[in-house]
Amino acid sequence: MREGTRGLVRALVGVAVAGVLVLVASGRVWSTARVRIPGAADTSVSVTGHAVEPSLPALGIALLALAAAVIAARGRLRRVVGIVVAAVGGIALGVSIAGRTAVSSALTSHEVGGLGVPAHGTANVWWLPAALGGLLAVLVGLAVAVRGQRWAALGHKYEAPHAAAPAAGSADSKIAAWEALDRGQDPTA
Repeated sequence: MREGTRGLVRALVGVAVAGVLVLVASGRVWSTARVRIPGAADTSVSVTGHAVEPSLPALGIALLALAAAVIAARGRLRRVVGIVVAAVGGIALGVSIAGRTAVSSALTSHEVGGLGVPAHGTANVWWLPAALGGLLAVLVGLAVAVRGQRWAALGHKYEAPHAAAPAAGSADSKIAAWEALDRGQDPTA
């Protein structure tokens, strides 16, 4: 495998793994606490990562979409994609770290909120994969921004055709459209 292709594959895998880490960690239980509700038995409440930080699933999905953008882009646009990947990764990293300390308020507001009973808990380790996914995205995004222009790109066969079309409404354009359909081409592209 050529060096340009190898770098592109590494970037694709890195951004995709970062997105999966953030997405999976956001769906896991980040904390569980026992709460004493007046007039009732003790209750166990839990909160997931997306309840603590609602933006985490969207950030994970964005990173997965950006993995495809790394492949599709070339040249300066790939540099922009790398910067966006690094920015989204930085946000995911910051949100994950902030979520670690916001677990108690999330437990109280999302699980016991209407009763006015405080719930206190500490975050388990699920914030860490989300933070690692964000950090990985930052590092890969910076690599794409710096070196991505030298990597392989999609071939020209994936680009839209640039052939001049006959004037709309003329007899020649209608005949050309039917002939294009006969050849299996889309005359509207």
